[in-house]
Amino acid sequence: MLQRFQQGGIQAFHDYEILELLLTYAIPRKDTKELAKSLLRHYKSLSGVLHAEPAQLQHFEGIGARAAHLFILMKEVMAWCLHESYDKRPIIAHSNDVRDYLRFHYGHRGYEYVAALFLDNAHAVIATEVIAEGTANQCVIYPRAVVESALKNKAAAFLVAHNHPGGTLNPSVADWKITRRLFQIGKLLDMPLLDHIIICKTATVSLKDHVEWPK
Repeated sequence: MLQRFQQGGIQAFHDYEILELLLTYAIPRKDTKELAKSLLRHYKSLSGVLHAEPAQLQHFEGIGARAAHLFILMKEVMAWCLHESYDKRPIIAHSNDVRDYLRFHYGHRGYEYVAALFLDNAHAVIATEVIAEGTANQCVIYPRAVVESALKNKAAAFLVAHNHPGGTLNPSVADWKITRRLFQIGKLLDMPLLDHIIICKTATVSLKDHVEWPK
């Protein structure tokens, strides 16, 4: 498999073969094909396997701590590479990089998270923070928490994002309500809210692209 990869890259591989090749680095000298297929049947996709909890992975025969944490390492390395793609770059010009990073990092969570990106005067990213956590279908955003973090990071502007574990990209009434509140607070503090992004497993939506975006 390594020779096939060296000769032709990963394009000709089936999903289970990609996973099988990865597993050989953590489980040497063993046939990992059936294990790879079993993981994919359970988690539905490569991305699902990468985002699985190590404790759950170790329920599969043949998966020890080393193999389980290989996937965590892979996920974190990819997230860091996506982070590098937008870090210290103009956020407006590279919004796709920001969305990809947020979707990868938060899109597969089983419960809602709210993240905030704090920017400097050049709209370069100063910091990214998770400012709230919730349940499978609800997460409350407290404007005070956003403002406190923004002031702590000496931000000149900010954007917020939250995930929809259920998969819908449609903003709710509550999403619009908190967006308007944060927009007005940002306006008063001369620290504008640049966007509110909803993240799902395979897509994102920018509320700023909607006609309802506050003026």
